[in-house]
Amino acid sequence: MPITAIPKGVELRKITAVQKRALDELITKERGSSALTTAILVGIPSVIAGSAVLAYVFKEEMKDWYEEKKGEIVEAVKTVMEKTGGGIVDVVLDAGNKIFRNNPKTPEVVGNQTFTRCVRWELDAVDILSIVQKGNLTKTETIQAGLNTIYIAKNMKDEGCSRPSAISQAQWDQA
Repeated sequence: MPITAIPKGVELRKITAVQKRALDELITKERGSSALTTAILVGIPSVIAGSAVLAYVFKEEMKDWYEEKKGEIVEAVKTVMEKTGGGIVDVVLDAGNKIFRNNPKTPEVVGNQTFTRCVRWELDAVDILSIVQKGNLTKTETIQAGLNTIYIAKNMKDEGCSRPSAISQAQWDQA
């Protein structure tokens, strides 16, 4: 049987191998968590305090630098937002196309009339355009209408349809 020291002034005694492994695991866990706790309790406030001190000491220099670079910063943020927004639209459309079947909302047969897929997609685009032209859309509804229009244009392109008048050239090019 191995002999080991039990922490915090407890006497030495013989323990089994299983007890030793359990004790070693306990000590390892306690050391890891206390080191992490110490790092959090000391590190984060230190970084915040240091940042605050630096900001106070160099506030005039920072103001001057910001005024010089303000135009560049605004343009960089706008560029990132535009590129990210386009990327999000692509992700949403691609995910939607993979999850849901790409079928127009307009049914194939209405009354005695049978519509081709391209005509059905065009009718869907006309429906969206009429809703947008009525106005009174919330921001969310406007975004949804734009996404749906691009979704329709993408499907029409994939199926070899021509651009309908309800979809602008810019939307068609984006799809």
